[in-house]
Parts: sequence; structure tokens; C-alpha cells
Amino acid sequence: MGSGKAIEPPEIKMIEETNTRRTRASHPKVRSGCQACKIRRKKCDETYPSCLKCTNTGRVCEYVETPDRRKRAMRDRQVISPAPNAAPNAAPNTAPYSAPHSAPHSAPGYFVARRLLDPSQVDLSRAERWYFDLFKTHTSTKCTGYMVDDFWQRVVHQVASEEPAVQHAAIALSSMHWQFMQETDSFKSKSLVKAKPKANKIPSFTLAQCTKALVSLRQRLTEGYTYTTSSAHREAVLVSCIMLVSLALFQGDVKAVISHLRSGYNVLMEWQKVNFDGNPSGPVLMRTFSELQLHRLTFSQALNDVDAEADDLPLWQAITVCRPVHGHSGVSEIDYVIIIGAAIRANYPQGLERRVGSSLPGLNAALADLLYQNNVEKTAEERLMNWKSEFNAFISTHRDTLSLQDRGPIILVELWTMCCDTILDALRNPLDEMAHDSSLPLFQRMNELAALYLSLTEQASMFSTKPMLLQILYFVASKCRDWHTRREAVRLLRDFPRREGLWTSDHYLAVMEYVIKQESAGLTPSDVIPRAARIDLMHFNPVDQSKFNLSYHRPCTPEEVAKGADVINGKWTTVMLSA
Repeated sequence: MGSGKAIEPPEIKMIEETNTRRTRASHPKVRSGCQACKIRRKKCDETYPSCLKCTNTGRVCEYVETPDRRKRAMRDRQVISPAPNAAPNAAPNTAPYSAPHSAPHSAPGYFVARRLLDPSQVDLSRAERWYFDLFKTHTSTKCTGYMVDDFWQRVVHQVASEEPAVQHAAIALSSMHWQFMQETDSFKSKSLVKAKPKANKIPSFTLAQCTKALVSLRQRLTEGYTYTTSSAHREAVLVSCIMLVSLALFQGDVKAVISHLRSGYNVLMEWQKVNFDGNPSGPVLMRTFSELQLHRLTFSQALNDVDAEADDLPLWQAITVCRPVHGHSGVSEIDYVIIIGAAIRANYPQGLERRVGSSLPGLNAALADLLYQNNVEKTAEERLMNWKSEFNAFISTHRDTLSLQDRGPIILVELWTMCCDTILDALRNPLDEMAHDSSLPLFQRMNELAALYLSLTEQASMFSTKPMLLQILYFVASKCRDWHTRREAVRLLRDFPRREGLWTSDHYLAVMEYVIKQESAGLTPSDVIPRAARIDLMHFNPVDQSKFNLSYHRPCTPEEVAKGADVINGKWTTVMLSA
């Protein structure tokens, strides 16, 4: 019999239970990890500013403070997501977007429901998701002036779901759109009360998105050979290129505009040789590139770039960038007619025939004539006369029955049609600015149509990639010397701030205020501006977003001729202006 005390059975049972019931101690659930790790259900090491998992995998690391669900503030908070089918022409004061002052990265600060089922948005931060939503519901519609456009309303959305380059470019574009809308206060007031957009500030968030888009596009271009020959790859590259050109236009980056246009055009021409591989997006991309080329024609470039970039794009042949300094060059009437036709086609509403219930063969054939798409022997003037005849017949028949969707675009087409004769007069040598005085009723009618267009809330897009209204108002203000009519055009520029590609209302206001001051110096409203005081040629050369060089030409005065001035070439002057 042992000397130690025997262990009773109940104690043995207690030891066994202690050994078998070892469990992990209870801890509250951690909610402080980054958003990417939460979505991927990974343990986050919570390293600031970026955790190691996000750093190693190249993901965007973002920490968002999670509100305590037990607090009243969390129960009262409404999680709002912009309606994907919101009407694009909703009244500005009822727009579903609002931004508190504490928003990070200048992004709107309320919650957007995360689309966890959309894998293309998993790696996006909250601000990026918000701006991407804004692009899909508002910006892409504004870019077209509410016109039906297959690129901005179909192709870009399809490609953005697959291509990070397009996605980040879309986010950057909507960020610039939001900034412009905030500065003009158009979301908060139906009446645009002389707000002045600040065109010289680009948020760091927007620049970061542009960088991401460029990096993603570079990665796409360095992929294997099997991708470089695929139709989907070419489509993705061209859509990315168009988005980058649009961004460069809004940023005032002329060199980037030229570079992206040239590169994209080369890819487009190679793809066209194989009939776009049967891809229906090919003709859509061709039309969009043509519209971007129209913007390219509105500004000049450095003289040392002329030789390298000549003949890159067909429409570039229509105007020589060195004209403001070196006088007239071999610009033909055919080139100008093609430009007018391209401007009309850019604003021509798609699906018009279906909505008016007629095939409109004469109108379509006349537009094809302007673009020299028909093998018909006609002079430039005959093509213009044919177009004006067909368009005037269409307007007289359908003006009162046009749908809301077509009213704005048709007004723009009518404005471009009305100014075509005066534009062609710029080819006459020598130029006769006095001849424009007889066109006063035409200029007055153009002001009326422009005011009518701006009164259409469903059409008055103020942030557009298309050349729409600004150049028309600039044309009236520069060519009409009637004291009151040209100042009415200036008033429309001032009271309705707009952005169309590279140029804003402030750019054209700066030009016209300077020109009017030069031409009307010492004159009264009833005086006729003398020939020698009239500026007959002008050209812009952007320096940055807010500054640009204006080169203008006017005939020599008798006093200047007496001092030995060049009577034939006149006098060129270059000044720097600020928007």
C-alpha cells in the first residue's frame, strides 16, 4: 500500500476536462485593417501608410474609419449610391451628388455602395469608385452635349470594365468635370451667375489618376504578340488613347495632345487596312478621332515641331500652324470645306432619320459632299451651296417638330452652316474685313440662335469634348464690328461659362476684350471701325492652362506705310494673355 494520498476519481475527471477544453480566448473583432485586405479577407498588418500585403501585390491601400454600429450616428446615417439611370438632364439643384467639406482627396464625402460583385472595382479606393460612378452617370453624357454618341455612351463603358487604363482615365476626367462644376456652381443653381472657373489648378488626385492610366497603358502595350494583333487589344489601346487626348485637352497639355493623337492615328490606320477585323467599334473610333482633330486645329504649335508633324493626320493639312508668323500658305478651299463638314458632322444628331420618320437622302448626300466622300466633280462653292440648300429645306419642314433630343444639335449645325461663307472669305487675298459689315443681320441671327441653344437645359452641356458653341461665339465677336452685336456675343461668353476641350469661355473672353479694346480705341458706338484698325487674322498658341500667346495681323496704317512698313504682308503682333 503506497504512502501517498490516492487521487480521488472526481479530481481525475477535473484534470481531464481541463485538458480537453482548451479554447482560444475571446477577443473583440478587429475592424481597423485596410479596405483591400477586408475585401480579400486577408489579415492586415495595419502598417501605415500602406500595409505590406498591399505593397507587395501593388494594390491601393486605404484605411477607412468604421463607425461604431452601436452609436446613434451610425443608425441615422443613410448609405446613398448615385442612381445609375439618373436622368442626364436633371435640374442642377436636384443632382444626386453632394460633397461635405471633410472629403478626402477632394472627393465627395458620402458613402457610395461598393459594387463587390464587380471585380473591376475591387482595387479602387472609395474616392476612385465615387468618381468612376460619376463618369458613368454624368460626365460621359456631358462630354457629348447630351447627344447620342456611341463612343461616350457605349464603347468607353464596355472597355473601362476590362481595361485599368481606361478606368483611371475616366476617373481623372470625371474629377476634372466635378471641379469645373463646383467652380461654376452649376449643380447648385439653375442660373449661372457669373461664376469664373479656375482653369489653372489640377488636383493631385487627378494627376495621380492620369499617371495610373499611362502606366496601365504602357503595360498593355508591352504585352505579348498574341495580344498586339487582336481586335480587342487594338480597341482597348485606341479607347485609352482617346481618353488620354481628352484629358490632355482639358489640362492644356498641347504636346501630350499631339503625341497621343499621332500615336493613336497610326494604330487606327493600320486597323482600318483589315476593315477593323469586323469590330463595330472601328467606325465609331474613326469618327471620335476626327472630332478630336477639330480641337487640334484650334491651336498652333512650336515652329520646330511643324516638319515632324506635318501630314500625320488628314485634317492637319487643312491649316498650317506657322501661318500667323509667315503669312499665307497653300491652304485650299477644299481643306476648309472638309473642316466645315467635319464640324457639322460632329454635331449632327445620330438617329435623326428615325426620329423624323424620313430617310433624308439629300441631306446625307450633301454632308458626304462636304467631306469629299463622294466621287462627284464639284467645286467647293457648289458643295457648300448644295449643303445649304438641303439643310434649309430640312429646317423649313421639320423645325417645329424636332424632338428635345435633336433641337440643340440642329441649332449647332445651323450655326456652322450660317458661318461657312464668312469662313471661306478668310481665303481671299487680300482680306477684306470691311465686307463683313453687310452681314450684320446674319451675325444678329447667330446671336439669337446661340442664346436659344443656351436656354435649352437639356442641351446646354458646359463640359464637352466636342467643338460646339465657343468657336461660333468667338467668330461672331471677332468678325462683326457692330458695337452692340459683338458685345452681345461677349455677354453670352461671360454669362454662360463653358469648357470645350482645351478652351474655356475665359480664354475667348480674354481674346475678345483685348481685340475690342485695340479696334475700338477712341471710337464711339456709332463710329465705323476703319480698315487699318481691323484685325483680320488671329491664332492661339497655349502656354499653360491659363496663359496663351495671341498672334494677330492687321493692315498697315498710312503713317506706318510712310515709315517704310510692309504694305503687302501688313503687321503681325504677338501678345501673351491670361484667362
